[in-house]
Amino acid sequence: MKIWIILFFSLSISVAYGQNKQPKKLGIGFAIAENPYLYENMSHPNNIFTNSELTDKIQTDEIFPFFYKPDYGLYHFICLEKNKRYFKILINDSEIGFIPNNGKYIFKTWETILMSASVERINKQNLIRKNLNGTDENIIMNNCEYETLKVLDVIEKNGEYWLEISFAENCEPYPTKNTEQKTGWIKWRNSENLLVRIQLLC
Repeated sequence: MKIWIILFFSLSISVAYGQNKQPKKLGIGFAIAENPYLYENMSHPNNIFTNSELTDKIQTDEIFPFFYKPDYGLYHFICLEKNKRYFKILINDSEIGFIPNNGKYIFKTWETILMSASVERINKQNLIRKNLNGTDENIIMNNCEYETLKVLDVIEKNGEYWLEISFAENCEPYPTKNTEQKTGWIKWRNSENLLVRIQLLC
């Protein structure tokens, strides 16, 4: 019975995240399908191109955005570059593509996405700190088996990328106003490496 409970919980988390593998680049933000529910039937856009002139369409059905759960409203490509004509995007975590900037996609920065999310550290060596001073006495422990860190703020300081987070001391994933909580700081990226899993549906 315990195995089934763990399996069910794990599947629930994966559904909630909708996050693909570690991407090759993190870009400047996301190109987000205005109507992601168009792709609930496992179809994909037919207007993704291999070139910035938007003349050569990608000839494959193997197209997956970084956040891919269209039945939950998630169809987000990592955006590497944008201008008035196109979004340069990352497909399948590593391939480059181009989509027209014609209103069918909207752009959001990483900061905007993170501010409406909870996260989990990919590696617990990414320590939770009381503040941004890097001393050993400055560490906050989180011994929860499943981590849900609510994002409170996103900052860049001295070339490092930080999230201010809070979490329930009793490991409750959806704390109430009366739940005792701790707050601290973690890094969310290191250059082009993502250090957290992002949960957009909390």
